[in-house]
Amino acid sequence: MDRFENGRRYYNRADVTYVLPNDNKESERVHKQHWVIKVAHGGNYRSPITDELNKGILVHDAGCGPGTWTLEMAKDFPHSTFIGTDVSVPSDLISKPDNCEFKVHNLAKEGFFPENYFNFIHQRLLVMGILEKDWEKVIKEHVRTLAPGGWIECMEFAFHRAHNAGPHNDTLVRAYQAMCKAKGLFAEIPDHLEEMFRRAGLVNIEVKEVYGPMDQETEYGRLAWEDFREAFIALKPLIVKMNPELNGDETYQKFLEDCLKEFTELGTAQIGYRIWGQKPTETDEVSTE
Repeated sequence: MDRFENGRRYYNRADVTYVLPNDNKESERVHKQHWVIKVAHGGNYRSPITDELNKGILVHDAGCGPGTWTLEMAKDFPHSTFIGTDVSVPSDLISKPDNCEFKVHNLAKEGFFPENYFNFIHQRLLVMGILEKDWEKVIKEHVRTLAPGGWIECMEFAFHRAHNAGPHNDTLVRAYQAMCKAKGLFAEIPDHLEEMFRRAGLVNIEVKEVYGPMDQETEYGRLAWEDFREAFIALKPLIVKMNPELNGDETYQKFLEDCLKEFTELGTAQIGYRIWGQKPTETDEVSTE
């Protein structure tokens, strides 16, 4: 069910579009990435649901990966129940809280959960895991499974419009966009999520964009750069196809080193895009008729 390339393990399933590796090294990167995102955004979520989480609600972490967010939230809010779903369950779990479970589920498949089931749905960094043609369907399915008054929150990186970007960054972004287009993915999804939320019937929609510099003067900047570098090392086979002049381990490594120099000189920052919205209550629906 898997394929191996350059010492990395990848999904090899017709029903899975995820292009990054699915091995322990990738899980380690995503674990570290969780901290970067949490620091940049000031927490694990922005939806106004803290009181509800403390009292106890049902939460869906859609596309949970190794389950870092799911497990941390389950420990922080022991009265709530957390269900993490992905195309495979976390393989390196030693233990988990009793209020947390994981299920195998492809978000592009409808009808897995009942209607009006969850109170909060969290989804992040699935730009390379959901086909462009499926994004609208996935959002609408989230709304179907969300209870009236519940919240949906999504987070993605807007790589295609980095702040103070230079030519090295642009080379990676062009290859990234071309790769996504060739595979039917949607690199520019952050620019379209707000309208998708509105078409799905969500209200009280808010958007927050965070600029994350990748300097070497702060712990955040160093870890953000390390995450960026490791992600593009994992994507090397696809990047090199778009840029044959970067072929060769030393050549590609030198290019990434030059990227870091450019980011530092220009103050390049990647943009973290976060959006959250609420499913109308029955009262809201009546009042708008």
